[in-house]
Amino acid sequence: MAPSLRRVVAMAPLRLRVLAAAGELDRPVRWVAVSELEDPTPFLEGGELVLTTGMRLGAYDAGPYISRLVKMGAAGLGFGVGLSHEEVPEEYVRVANARGLPLIEVHRDTPFIAIGKAVSELLAAEQYEELSRAFAAQGRLTRAALQPEGMHAIVDRLAKEVDGWVLLLDESEKAHPDLFNI
Repeated sequence: MAPSLRRVVAMAPLRLRVLAAAGELDRPVRWVAVSELEDPTPFLEGGELVLTTGMRLGAYDAGPYISRLVKMGAAGLGFGVGLSHEEVPEEYVRVANARGLPLIEVHRDTPFIAIGKAVSELLAAEQYEELSRAFAAQGRLTRAALQPEGMHAIVDRLAKEVDGWVLLLDESEKAHPDLFNI
């Protein structure tokens, strides 16, 4: 699972400030995309935190630009200030709020690469944690297989691992009623 935008924004060294749609920060950030294109959506998959300095964007572009990002499923828009724009144009704040797209101000002293690295590290940590959980579950299933109860122990352990039902079918695909856990 990808880290939430809330988690990224909370990283103090990045000095990010939420300007719009603060109630939408629980969106997963699957990647960071830096673009100065007027339409970056052909290069997105959805779930990205799109970063721009707005060098090719004016206030009149806010509606179409944000609408395209929303339609593509972007996690949010990070707008770098201090280069092309001294502050995020108010029209972007207004439209982002109206469309429910989190708009984040990126301070001039925060390099976009730092945001990308931070998200990459969070993604790697979560993948490592997932693998660790999977290896631990595999160990518990292996130990269950060595129990005298055999298949019963495996089915019981697997039901606990997935926190759900497990049904074991024999080669004739008939359910063994005593081999599932509710």
